[in-house]
Amino acid sequence: ELIQEVYGVEYFASDKGYRLEPEWVIVVLALLVYSGDLVLSIPGKKFDATGLPDLAATSIDELVQFKHIERPKEWNLPAIKALFELLGLTPGMAQLITLGKEEPVRQLQKAISELVEKLVLVQQSLQNGLKFWGSDLLTEEKAISLNDRLNKTKTFLESLQAYNTPGKLKNFRYEVQQVKRHQDGLRALSEINSWQELMRDLGPVASYLSEAMIVMPEDHEWVKQAKETRERVLNKIASITNKKISIMNQKSQIQQELVKLKQSYVKTYLAMHTRARLGVNEDRRKVRLLRDERLEKLRKLATIDLMPRQHLTDFQNRLAGLKSCFALTEQDLGESPVCPHCNFRPGIEKPIAPAATVLDHMEMELDKLIEDWTQTLLNNLEDPTIRCNLDLLKPQARKLVDAFLQKRSLPAELDQEFIQALQEVLSGLIKVAVKTDDLRAALLKGGSPATPTELKKRFEEYLNELTKGYESGKVRIVLE
Repeated sequence: ELIQEVYGVEYFASDKGYRLEPEWVIVVLALLVYSGDLVLSIPGKKFDATGLPDLAATSIDELVQFKHIERPKEWNLPAIKALFELLGLTPGMAQLITLGKEEPVRQLQKAISELVEKLVLVQQSLQNGLKFWGSDLLTEEKAISLNDRLNKTKTFLESLQAYNTPGKLKNFRYEVQQVKRHQDGLRALSEINSWQELMRDLGPVASYLSEAMIVMPEDHEWVKQAKETRERVLNKIASITNKKISIMNQKSQIQQELVKLKQSYVKTYLAMHTRARLGVNEDRRKVRLLRDERLEKLRKLATIDLMPRQHLTDFQNRLAGLKSCFALTEQDLGESPVCPHCNFRPGIEKPIAPAATVLDHMEMELDKLIEDWTQTLLNNLEDPTIRCNLDLLKPQARKLVDAFLQKRSLPAELDQEFIQALQEVLSGLIKVAVKTDDLRAALLKGGSPATPTELKKRFEEYLNELTKGYESGKVRIVLE
């Protein structure tokens, strides 16, 4: 009917003066299909505005064999309005599309693309799990259910990307209820966004508290309190999830609970830090003690083989081990649960007594060391086996040693001549060091408990083994 033969040549509407060859007719019809004004039918296929890619891929030879053309369906305005509402756009824009306006279609496609992108990102986050305070907010069953709802809506929205012109929307194939059904997928998206907002808002303080629980001693009261709070918060979140109540309704209450726990940690940590570290005044005392003349005397006396130098080494190590830190503030702990200045970790460092008290005791201990070492020197110099060695000293050296024996106290200044004199006199003595662990092992050899006689025998056997080959009168036992 549309194509007529004139003098052996086929033309379109030759009686109306068009005289278009069939190939050009197909071009005109394709434009009308694009605009949504007709549907082109060939054997086995129909092309409307949504089928333009298929139309373009079909050969001209096949297209010119078209059977007929027909009017497209009427505008499915209620469904298109429902679609605009679903995407949060003004429903009235659907009316403009029926007038051939392109702008509403562009806004529609933009909203679809943005929503598809959000759905893809949310599905990826579901695969990784929504972690909060070391726990997954969603059960596996809940995550699968949410992902299924999201996937259905994403598939639906991706199918809408083909409707990118007013003409294509004239062939919109979904009904109102089919469109509205995908509100469920958008509710799932909103729910997950709420969890993600919770993680963004409360995740930093929860991560802080997780690290704080590691920093503190495991048996500390604050750790117990933190574990109880964590269990309570996670149970509250799980309850909210099961009841399908918005997490945002409870977020403020949970946040207050976490902040309160953090403030408790800061207060507790500051108290423990003060106990474990020397303050500014104690630090000055420590510096003075390290330069103390008594300590200097002990260092010089430690060059004498007989002296228990390990006692001095232990003292110096303990003194050096007293750490000073007086720069920590609450603001520092607001950023990190560990002191940024000294890295104090209560779970690793467990001081028995306050550092300031330890420093007090060490000052007294230094006096005791001087007293003990002085007495050790006097006892050995007055030993009959050693006194004869005094006669071998040079007059000046003998004078220094005699003065020490007479005054019963160390000279104010320990010069090298005095130290050398003591070394010469005491050189005949044999130092035998005994470590407390070795002594304990020897006494426990043979089992425990033991009778006094058995213990005494073990001790004598141990001493005999240590002093084998030495003249007993010249042996000096030094406990280290």
